[in-house]
Amino acid sequence: MTQLSVDGHYGRTVGLDLCHACGAFWFDVDESLALTPGAILRLFTLIAERQGDRRPPSGVPSCPRCRHALALTADMQRNVRFSYWRCRADHGRFVTFAEFLREKNFVRPLSAPELARLRASVKMIHCSSCGAPIDLEHTSTCGYCRAPVSMLDAGQVEKVVAQLRQAETARQTVDPTLPMRLMADRLHVERLFQGLERSPGLIEAGLATVAELLGEA
Repeated sequence: MTQLSVDGHYGRTVGLDLCHACGAFWFDVDESLALTPGAILRLFTLIAERQGDRRPPSGVPSCPRCRHALALTADMQRNVRFSYWRCRADHGRFVTFAEFLREKNFVRPLSAPELARLRASVKMIHCSSCGAPIDLEHTSTCGYCRAPVSMLDAGQVEKVVAQLRQAETARQTVDPTLPMRLMADRLHVERLFQGLERSPGLIEAGLATVAELLGEA
């Protein structure tokens, strides 16, 4: 696997691993959740550029840390199901590009009318997550990894990309009122500790300060 460093929240750098050959990421523990909007956009671009190179993994992958077999795990974000291979010792998880796109809301399951139109022209497709064949005449989910037949919706992608760009811009924008708000917070804290001599304790002093702030509001 190849290492790739991307931005994480709170100034953290996420050093994830990826396999271009099988089209999958390895995330240590909570690294997938720590990705910034800009990092997600970067990975989306990488997936799009290497779309034709991948061969979905076969068999049960093992953890690169403890070498034990990973457990196939189902999860859900909003109303979209996705899956990944999880280390039972909580070292991390192995997720294919397709499942990562489901997790980050780029991909959605096909509706019933869309499935009907697809069945009229195609009888068999391959799962974008694991590569297993799906007989559309009998099912709309992968019999191996249980991933539903999904599509990369252009409108959905445009919407998600716009949201991520807006969130990344907000993350990198310095609030011009921040110094004033920090100074105001400092003054309130100083007043809190000044009142400790005549207050029974920290909790009571804190309650008094909150009451004062609410009164000012």
